[in-house]
Amino acid sequence: MKRPQTLAEILASDLPGVIADFQGIIVEVNEHFEIFTGWQKQEIVGQLISVILPSYFRESHHMGFSRFTASGVATILNHPLELKVITKDEREILSEHYIIAEKQDEKWSFGATLRSLES
Repeated sequence: MKRPQTLAEILASDLPGVIADFQGIIVEVNEHFEIFTGWQKQEIVGQLISVILPSYFRESHHMGFSRFTASGVATILNHPLELKVITKDEREILSEHYIIAEKQDEKWSFGATLRSLES
């Protein structure tokens, strides 16, 4: 499977895709994300990305996010990760996340595709 290399490719993907800005605020999702999570674009854009993360993972995500934005060094980018995503109705779905970062106007933006690992 060809992995997305840009934020635009994430949004154009056949997989659920989400884009967050340098503050971790969701700025865009694709139609597949809406179907997968139950969140409508107008409901989730403007919320922190942590809304789709399990509560037990939010603190470590925040620390890693802050560390990356300060240093530019990350270990989670550009390879598949098994994580859970929280749907609008609060279900946890085990999924493969593929996360990339892209610098725009000296600020980082982040994108991820999600692929369910549940049958």
